[in-house]
This record gives sequence, structure tokens and C-alpha cells, in this order.
Amino acid sequence: VPGYLSTSQNLKFEDVPAGCFASLEAVPTAGWLQIMILTCMQEAGTGFASKPQDPDGEAGDIALDSWVRYDDPEVKTFKLNAERQNGRAAMMGITGCLVHELLGVDALYPTGGLGGAAPPTIF
Repeated sequence: VPGYLSTSQNLKFEDVPAGCFASLEAVPTAGWLQIMILTCMQEAGTGFASKPQDPDGEAGDIALDSWVRYDDPEVKTFKLNAERQNGRAAMMGITGCLVHELLGVDALYPTGGLGGAAPPTIF
């Protein structure tokens, strides 16, 4: 049913709060289990967009054949380093958002939102 996160609990996507911690608490436990099972299946190579590890392949190469693989070692090293750096930047960004939320400041609009109000005092 479109628009529903959980039909059995009558929970719509619009009912989930915007904050990170509040939204984590709003999703039912069964929903988080479903997300974790799918993630584990994908990581193990048993999911719908992955294949089992080939003994002759490189470690962790479980993507389908439609994915680009780089034969040139320099290009491959550059792409892997770029991916690693992007992952680190994303982790720092989400950590900053979580810290802002824990301090009571909106991470997206730390100056008080689109209305331009002053941010809340935290101390």
C-alpha cells in the first residue's frame, strides 16, 4: 500500500518524525529486522543484487556482472581511494548531524530554520 511504512501498525511515512533519533524509535522493530536481514544477505552474496564469492575472484567481489571492474591498477587504486574518502566524509557528516541533534540544534538549519529565528540555547 503506497504511503505506509507498516500497514499492520497503521504507520504512514508522513507520521515518522524528522529527527534522526526520533525517526529511529518510530520505525517498528520488525522493520529494522527486515532492513538488517536484507543488508546481511547483500553482504554475504545471497541477496538479489549479488552473487556468491568466486574462489578465483578478488575478496569481496560479489557484485553482478553489470558492475564496472577496472583492469588498470592505477585507475582501480584511484577509484578505491576516492570511494574510501567519500565514505569517510559521509561518516563525518552524519556524525556532525547526530551531535547537532543531541545538542538540540537542527542539523539542516542550525540558525533556526527557514524563518531565520535564533537557534535555541544549549547551555
